[in-house]
Amino acid sequence: MELDEMLKRAYHASLTREKIFLTYPVLLLASLIIVFTFAILHQAHDWIIFGAICVPIYLTFGLLGSLAVFIHRIYYHELRGETVNYKDILKASFNRMLNGVFLALPLILAHVGLWLLMGLFYLIQGIPYFGPVFAVVFAMLPFAFMMAMGLIPLIALIVLFYGSSFFAFDLSFDLSHFKERPSLVMGHFVIAILPLLLGTFFLGLIYWLTMNLFGVENNVVAISLQRLFLLLPFSFYLTPFVLFFFHFGLESYRSFIKKG
Repeated sequence: MELDEMLKRAYHASLTREKIFLTYPVLLLASLIIVFTFAILHQAHDWIIFGAICVPIYLTFGLLGSLAVFIHRIYYHELRGETVNYKDILKASFNRMLNGVFLALPLILAHVGLWLLMGLFYLIQGIPYFGPVFAVVFAMLPFAFMMAMGLIPLIALIVLFYGSSFFAFDLSFDLSHFKERPSLVMGHFVIAILPLLLGTFFLGLIYWLTMNLFGVENNVVAISLQRLFLLLPFSFYLTPFVLFFFHFGLESYRSFIKKG
C-alpha cells in the first residue's frame, strides 16, 4: 500500500544521524528559550504568566518552521536519489528558511491580542454594578477568547505540517485538496502528529516526575540549570519524532500531487 511505503520512508529518514544532529541544536535552542522565560516569570503574577507563557512556544514554532524548510529540501533530494550536499542546500534554502521564522510573529501577535482583550474584559467585570451585568450578558466572550487561544497552536501545527512544503519550494497555496479530500488531509496530519504527541507526553511525564522528586526548590538559578540539563536528553529523544512529522508532511504533499 502507498501509505505503508510513505510511513516506511519517513520512518527510516527520521533515524539518519546527520539529520538528528542538525535538528537537535534547534530543539536545544528552543529549550533554552523556554527555560529562560520560566526563569524570568519566576514568582510573577498569574496574569503575566498566562500572557507570556505562550511566547516561547510560538518562538519554537518559528524555529521549527525554519528547520522544516531545510529538512524538506534535504528529503526532496533524498527521495529523488540524488547526492545530498548539506552545505549547498543550506545556502540555497536560507531565504526560504526566513519565511519559516516569520511564522512565529502572527502567532505571538494573535495571542497577545487575545490576552489584552481578556484583560479588558476582566477590568470591565470589576466595575461596580455595571461589571457583573456585563460579565453575565457577555459571558460567551471569554469563552470565545479561550477557544481561540486553544485553536492557535493547532492551526500552527497544521500550517507547519502542510505549509512547510510550500515555503520550501516557493509554491502557491492550493486549498483544493482540503476541500476535495478533507478526511485524507486530516488523516495524514493525525498520523504525523500522533507519534510526536505520544513521545512528548512520555518524555514530559518522565521530566515531570524527575523534577517533582529531585527538583531543587527556592533557588531560581539552580532550578533553571536543572531544567536545562534535563532538557538535554529530552530534546535528543524527541528529535526523531519531530523529524518524522516533517518527513511525513512532504510525503503527504507528494501523494496529493500524484493524485491531483
